Parts: sequence; structure tokens; C-alpha cells
Amino acid sequence: MITNYQAQYGADPTEDEVFESAFSVFSDPSHVDNSDGRWTSDRGQRDLLRRVRNTLRRLRGGQLAKHGIASIETGEGTEEAEGLRDRKLGAGTSADGGPDTEKAPPAEQRSDSGAGTSDPHPGMIFDPWERYVVPPFPLDILPAGVHRFVETQSVVIGCDPSALAMAALVNFGSALDHRFSLKLMRNGDWRASPRLWVLLVGDPSTKKTPIIDAALRELEAHENRLRDNYEAQLADYENDLKGLGKDDPKPPAPPKPPRFVTSDATTEKLGEILSRYDRGVLVKRDEFSGWIGSMEKYGGAKGAGADRAFWLQAFNGGPYTIDRIGRGELRVKNLSVSLIGGIQPARLAELHGLTSDGLLQRFIPIMMRSAVFPVDAPTDGPLNEYDRLTQKLIGAGHARLILADDAVPAMERLRRHLHELEQVAGGLADGFQAFLGKLPGLSGSLALILHMVSDPIEGRLHPVSRETVEDVRRLVIEFLLPHAFEFYRTADTVTDGDRLQRLASWIITSGKSRLVSSDLTSNVRDLRGVTLQDVNKRLSPLVASGWLMPVEPGPVSRSWVVSSRVAEQFEARAKLEEERKAKFASLMGSPRRPRGGPSD
Repeated sequence: MITNYQAQYGADPTEDEVFESAFSVFSDPSHVDNSDGRWTSDRGQRDLLRRVRNTLRRLRGGQLAKHGIASIETGEGTEEAEGLRDRKLGAGTSADGGPDTEKAPPAEQRSDSGAGTSDPHPGMIFDPWERYVVPPFPLDILPAGVHRFVETQSVVIGCDPSALAMAALVNFGSALDHRFSLKLMRNGDWRASPRLWVLLVGDPSTKKTPIIDAALRELEAHENRLRDNYEAQLADYENDLKGLGKDDPKPPAPPKPPRFVTSDATTEKLGEILSRYDRGVLVKRDEFSGWIGSMEKYGGAKGAGADRAFWLQAFNGGPYTIDRIGRGELRVKNLSVSLIGGIQPARLAELHGLTSDGLLQRFIPIMMRSAVFPVDAPTDGPLNEYDRLTQKLIGAGHARLILADDAVPAMERLRRHLHELEQVAGGLADGFQAFLGKLPGLSGSLALILHMVSDPIEGRLHPVSRETVEDVRRLVIEFLLPHAFEFYRTADTVTDGDRLQRLASWIITSGKSRLVSSDLTSNVRDLRGVTLQDVNKRLSPLVASGWLMPVEPGPVSRSWVVSSRVAEQFEARAKLEEERKAKFASLMGSPRRPRGGPSD
């Protein structure tokens, strides 16, 4: 349909035109089995619309070029698509289809030199020197109204849409009653709540505060309306008391309204707020470093330890008792707190001590892109839609949900993928492996939120669908994992120097196509005197990202093949590193050693 439309009109099709074409096919029983109403129901049409948006996003980004389709609007993928069509025509097939008879390259061309080890990482490989190489939020997984809110509001604010999208998910999770839960397996009682902790990482100019304020606008406005109503009732109540006689019974005072958002509360005050209502509360902090400092402010080290225990429980939810000196015990039936805040990259060193008990790993870090010039554009429609959705979620009550039958194996595949990744992540940035251990539960929280956002009225009555779980899989694997890896790698750089950069620098300046462990322990300062097991641990990020391929199978190797793409991709970087090292050696009064010599 896309190529036919482009040929006829000389432009990319619109979202509505692709949707109408796709719907005519998916609703036709001669093409697709729709006996269960899967594609003609409201939910099915929303899923189809998400797929259409994803296709158009891939078209404009050049990702359909491998199918011979390029975007006229952006020009992305034109050269690759035309080359593919030319090859097909040269092979005797039509430009629009037919088998691609181009032969695969010989086996010797598909492997690196050395042990003949094939390269499992085609395309560009990980660049240890690049800062914040992170993908955008997949906005097509969001309902249309939320998608429009993120797109329009990020333009007006001039901020990173990905950060605003994650702040919106925190808003929705906080609007929902935290007694909502999603059971992640058929057996046992492992449940996830809509509680999220999100950390926005960006320079002071990235507009973290405007992002948080925009995302929470209706939640805070709702709380203020409840407070205004309570104060009016309280004034009436106090006036009524003045008219009572000495022996007249006093009427009950109006109850305090529930709190939804707080920005600066001690753990004791939070406990008091949560003891009145079980629905949970959101804590927002413009600067996360202030939240860390508050742990040390009251009671020194002992008080800080008590606060950390409080926050660890607040992430999990459930009953909690606060012992108050001189004022007895305070019982909280559901100590459940969502949290959103920001921090500057230069202050990441302050977080280093929070990895010991897993407190930091409970946050979803988002590495923010630079701010752009804000554009004065109309936003009233999307803002009103966003506010109405927030209101519907506030009034959704709470329920104990389950996964649909076909969603259970989908969630299991995601959990298994994360488990396998966790098992091999020991050599990556400090704290990243523990973060991976939190992701299965966070995936359940995200699935619950996306499910309710897609149907805030009746979602509590239905199981979470396979399509929603697949959306969560995309969000976790394509977006959250790269952001988290960059976050922990950056924290390592700030706190312990970038060992990975130094190791990569030696590899690209050594000129070697094959390495043995003694090369590394002799020439890389960080690896001198370490065990073979530790060498493998330090190399694991470069193995995982396609730089190196172990020659021997198993967890411990003694030699590695360097991918030929390393020299190709990092040719310019190798020259810079050689110049830097030569200059350093000259300034130190010692000659630069030949290629393959010790690193500085």
C-alpha cells in the first residue's frame, strides 16, 4: 500500500490513510480470521492503530529500506532501498517483490580472521567514548491522546519527549490506587503494583522541573481542589461548633482529604499521610541530591539507616510500623510511594553509596537529551485529553488483575530474557546487574499502567492482554535497558574512571586482530596482576557489544578475536588516541612505545 501510494501521489501516506487500508484488510474475513472480533473491537482497533504508527515511524526513520521502501518525506533509507530494488531487477524480479536471488557471501567473508569465529553483531557496534547514546521512547505504544500530549507539550517546553513520556507514566501510576495489582504468573502470589521510581538525568538546562510539572499538573490540581473543599467544610464545621450548647454532642469533624503528591516530607510525615489512606502517594523532587541529603539530615548515620529501610519498604508496598519516640507506634497498612526526581550528571558520584542495598537500582534512569528551542504551538486539546485521562484513573478504584492466557508466555519470555541477561552482566557497570534483577517486577508495573491507560473505565474488569505485554517488552528492551546501561556506565566514569575506555583505547591502538590474556595483563594498566577470571569479567562488556569474540567456549577464555569492524568503525578514534598518547609521553619525557606496547 505504501509503495503504491507513493507512486501515485509522490508523498508518504498519512496515518489515517494507512489505517483505513489496513483496517479494510484486517476486518475482511477472506483475509484475516476475525471471528472473535479481535480487529473490529475498540481494543483491536487501538492495537491496529499502534501498529500503523510504528510502521510509519520506521518508514520515516529509514528502517523499511531493507524491504525496498524509503520515505519521500524524510529521504531516510533512499539509497539502500534503491540499491535493493536495483539488485532485484538485476536478478530478473520485479521491483515490487519476488525472491531476492542475491547470493550470500562466501563463508570466509562472513567471519573474522583468527579462529574463523563468526561475528554475531552485524552493523554498528558499541562506542565507549560516546555520551548518552540512547534511543527515544517508543511513543506508538501509548494511547493516541497521550501520544499527542507528549508530542505537543515537548515542543512547547522544548524538552526531551522521552523524559516527558516516562514522567507521564509516573503520573498515571500515581493516579491509580496502589492497591491495584497484576499477578505475573499463574501460580504463587507474585504481584506488581502501578508504583514507579523514575530518575531524570540531565544537565541544568534540560528542563527537568518543567517536565515533571507538566506531567503532574492535573494530579496536583485534583489534590488542591480536594483541599479547597476540605477547608470550606472545616470552616463550616467550626462555625457549627460555636452554635452548640455546652451539653450538645459534637458532630464528627470532616475527614482530611487524601494526598496525591508531596515534595518535601520526612519519612515520619510520609508515614502519617499514608496511615490515613491506603492508596499510596507520589514524592516529587526537583533535585534527587536533596532527597539523598534528607536521609542524613535527621539523626545522623542511625537515622539515615532507618530512612533507607523506610524507602526500601516504600518501593515494595505493604504494612509497616513506624516507632515514634514518646508518641507510640504508627501503623501504615500500605506503605507505597511513587517517586520522580532529577539529577545532574556531574553529581552522580553522590549516588555511588546507594548501590550497596539496592536502593538506587529501584529507580528507572532516563538519560535526557539536550533541550531545544520552545515553539509557541496550540496544546489545549491534548492537555484537556491528558487531564481527563488522569481523572478517570483517579476514579478507577482498585482491582487484582491477571494476565490473559496468551499474555502469560509472552511475559515469561520477557522474564527469561532479562534473567539470562542478568547472568552474564557481572562485568558491566557497577549496579547494572542488580538493576536487571528489578526489571521483571517493573515490567509488571508498566504492563498494569499501560493496560489501565488504554481503558481506564473497564480495564479493571479485564485481564492484561498479550499485546500490552509485547508493548512492555519493546519499552524495556529497546528503551529502558540502553538508558540504564548508559546511566550506570556514566556513574562508573564519574566515580572510578572509565576503565572501559582505557581498555578499548589499547585495543584500537595495538593493531592486533587476536588477543591473548597476557597481552592485556602486560599492557593494560587496569589489568596488571589480575586473575584470568577477572580479565574475562572486565572484557565482558566488549564481548557482549561485539568488539571481541572468545575463541574458547565457556565463561573463561584465554584468547579473543577482535572484530574487523572495530578497526573500520574506530579508525579516526585510533588516530586521536595515538596522538594523545604520543603527546602524553612527550610531556612526560619518555618516548611513545610502538603499537601494541603498554597503555598510559
